[in-house]
Amino acid sequence: MNTDINVILRQLTDQSDEICFIYNIIDGRIDYVNQAFETITKRERKGLIEDPKALLKIVHKEDLAYLKNALQHLLEKKEASLLNFRILQPDHNERWIRLKILPIIEEGELMYLTGKGEDDSARKASIFNMQKINGWKDANLEILSHDLRGPIGSVQMLTSIIDKKIPDNPELQKLTSMITDISKRNIDLIQTLLTNEFLATAEVELSKERLDVVWEINQAMDIYILSRENMQKQIKFTHSHDQIYAEVDSMKFLQIINNLVSNAIKFTAENGHIKIHVEKLETSFLVTVQDNGIGIPKSLQPILFKKYTKAGREGLEGEESVGLGMWIVKTLTEVHDGKVWFETETKKGTTFYVEIPLGNFLL
Repeated sequence: MNTDINVILRQLTDQSDEICFIYNIIDGRIDYVNQAFETITKRERKGLIEDPKALLKIVHKEDLAYLKNALQHLLEKKEASLLNFRILQPDHNERWIRLKILPIIEEGELMYLTGKGEDDSARKASIFNMQKINGWKDANLEILSHDLRGPIGSVQMLTSIIDKKIPDNPELQKLTSMITDISKRNIDLIQTLLTNEFLATAEVELSKERLDVVWEINQAMDIYILSRENMQKQIKFTHSHDQIYAEVDSMKFLQIINNLVSNAIKFTAENGHIKIHVEKLETSFLVTVQDNGIGIPKSLQPILFKKYTKAGREGLEGEESVGLGMWIVKTLTEVHDGKVWFETETKKGTTFYVEIPLGNFLL
């Protein structure tokens, strides 16, 4: 068989569902792009070949700076890059593109950019739906545990009162003992569910995506804010920008937010205030969670972020703790190459700060 390998490769890429391309750095032209470009972008290849910069004209305006920074970084570092951005088709339909670019270097000089791109919209939609579900699940677990502990604790207290009021009734005492035991087992079950959920999130392998952290936090806050009447605590979320893009793992980032907010709820009295704010900085973003609760005693401050310590205090309404929440916050922040710290004053409240880098291409 004498078929030229280049002919086979050409036929392979021509029939591919993914965009395949070769960009000539020296001549500043596109030497090859396959039919998939037209299928995905709904635009003719001819226009792109005649003017390579036409690609930038179809990129979503919110992603344009990101794409330019990514390409500049690639040219400087001469390293393969995986980019994720949105384009607009002629009918203004928005599509996500997952683009892998491979540099071709000859004798130390960058000669070509090659690679492939795919329509990533379906995967992105699945991720966004998963984020909503996870945000809803984590927030509701916390709220459910808060709402159930109170009534179950009241049942335990009432059974104790009944025992004292009617001390000489063995049959009644047997029943109240059963109620107390059931109540305790349900509280333990709630705590086990929360503990297992925290640990499961912490152990999942890090998977960063370029995401809007304002949108992410909103997913978690919606549930808390809707339920604030039941908790009788004011919860407010603010942000410096309507959108702040960063490279984060959605599940782990939401766990950080949920742990901090649930902790603030636990140690803030009724009619208290909890404020969440996210600020875009030069190379990072900063999340602050502030409350006017009871604060953190000096004796617990040095061990607050350690695992399984006495820093895991009982909440104002008797909420139990296994001492994992702040350790998980620190662990998940650090896997994002971030840092966490706090300021506190007894009986006046606590503010937690979480700072995480935006990412290489988002500065």
